[in-house]
This record gives sequence, C-alpha cells and structure tokens, in this order.
Amino acid sequence: MSGRIVLISKLKGGAGATTATREIATYAASNKVRSAVIDLDGQGTLTRWWQRRPEEKKFPTLLQIDIAELPAKADAIREKYGLTIIDTPPSTNDAIRSLASIADLVVIPTRATPDDLDTIGPVIRQFQGIIPISFVLTATAGKRSVDATQAETLLKPLGAILGRTTNRAAYYRAAAAGETGNETDDTAKAEIAAIFRSMMKAFPKKPDNV
Repeated sequence: MSGRIVLISKLKGGAGATTATREIATYAASNKVRSAVIDLDGQGTLTRWWQRRPEEKKFPTLLQIDIAELPAKADAIREKYGLTIIDTPPSTNDAIRSLASIADLVVIPTRATPDDLDTIGPVIRQFQGIIPISFVLTATAGKRSVDATQAETLLKPLGAILGRTTNRAAYYRAAAAGETGNETDDTAKAEIAAIFRSMMKAFPKKPDNV
C-alpha cells in the first residue's frame, strides 16, 4: 500500500501545529513507520528542531520541497515513506488549498479557547468537501477540562477528533534539545500514541490493490 500524506493546517499561530507535526512523525518512526516531514512554514521552526536533533535520532526524514513542486513529487513521496506530514504556514490561500489534491487527511490543531476556535472556520471551509478533516485539541487542562469537552462537542460534527495534548512542559523542553515529548515523557507518549491511533483510523479506506 502506498504511503499516507497528512496536512497540518492552521490560521492562528501558537495552535501547536509544529509540535503536532514532530510529535506524530517521531512516534510513527519509532513504531517502524518510515516517516518524513516537510516544513512549509516560513518561520522554519520544524527545520531548526530537526537540525538540533542528535545524529542517532535523525528521524523522521526532513524533506526540503517547495510547495509548488509537491503535486509532481507526491507519488514518489508516497512510494518511499509510509507517512509524510506537511507543516503549513498559518494561512489560508490557493497554494495550501491545492495540497488537498495530494493529501489523505487534514489535521487542524487548536487550543480550546474561543479566540482559537474562532479562527478555524476559514481553514475548514478551504478543505470541506474535498478531503477528510480532523482535529487535535492542544495544550488542554487534561481529561476533565470543561473547555476541551465543549470544544470537542463543537468540532465533532465537522470532523474526527483525534485526541488531546495537555499543557505539559515536556513538549517544549524536549524540543530545545531536538527531541520530542513522546520520547522523553510517559504521559506525552500516551497522548501522542492515542492521537496516532485515531489518525490511522481516520484515513479514508483505500482499495486493497492500492
């Protein structure tokens, strides 16, 4: 079966998109899924994190591909990698919308605050009806978070809820050393594992001969 391509899309900075990208990709790689990431965000946060990564942990592979080249290279990427995650800039535009034609799933990370939830409408509209949409609630107060539960109720009719991450220092502290929360903290690992499992179930079914 050919590999999967995931878009991480957001409109508001600070939603946790880059964190979600590197956490899911490293978890997949550590579970024998050949994984790659693509950094389309001009801030380059994902790229700098990868450059800080220890040599023995140079996974997932960082692919340096321009957004305009992606449609032509998508088939080759699928052949080589089981999972490729694309971190897009905080924007909605035709170039990002065009990536829906090469992807299997859009993941929209968002905090469970009114200000953050207000910004996801344009992101949903640019992909709705074109590609399956899913959500990750980020930096929540935990399983009992009323805000996160209310956000899930709001988002559930619009797409799959993959899971939550909690507001843990492990995520950003690990990033400073080129690592990830799921590699250094058991609770973070459990959160990302649950999100990864849900994501795998959210992919549309492919014919057996694909």
